[in-house]
Amino acid sequence: MWFNFDGKPARFSVYEFSVVTGLCCSELPVEVRLEACQNRLQDTYFKTNTINTSDLLNKIQKWLRGKPQEDRLKIALVYFLESTLLSSDPKKSVSQFHLSMVVDLETFNRFPWGSVVYPATLEQLQTRDLRAKYANYKEQLEAKGKKATYTLYGFPFAFMVSIFFVLS
Repeated sequence: MWFNFDGKPARFSVYEFSVVTGLCCSELPVEVRLEACQNRLQDTYFKTNTINTSDLLNKIQKWLRGKPQEDRLKIALVYFLESTLLSSDPKKSVSQFHLSMVVDLETFNRFPWGSVVYPATLEQLQTRDLRAKYANYKEQLEAKGKKATYTLYGFPFAFMVSIFFVLS
């Protein structure tokens, strides 16, 4: 994807994304084998079918103290993936696939997360006319006396860092 910043062309491809984030962006595996106890973390600590990132953070901060360190690490990894790398809405349900995959740390750590995060980020940058979206949203909120902001999901920080290098 190409951008024009003050007359300077800037490319944000999977290459730039990989360099900035250090995430592996190789092809996604056709099949990922998950253990039979794939929902152990959910069954043990959440006892509900839907979990959002706020639930994960709450467990990490409060309830998980004194629980096995490996389980705390696994829940923290899913929280980091969901809230930082994929930067999804905090009210959105956490992926069952991510919760299942983290049970096997080796598989989770070898997985090419860049191949999941980059397309999510690119989709946010491509499919939205950000200027028009923000202007419309700002107009609606200012009519109510509120301040307008907007959120890009995915990992827009990687985009911002790559653009910083272009402009510097």
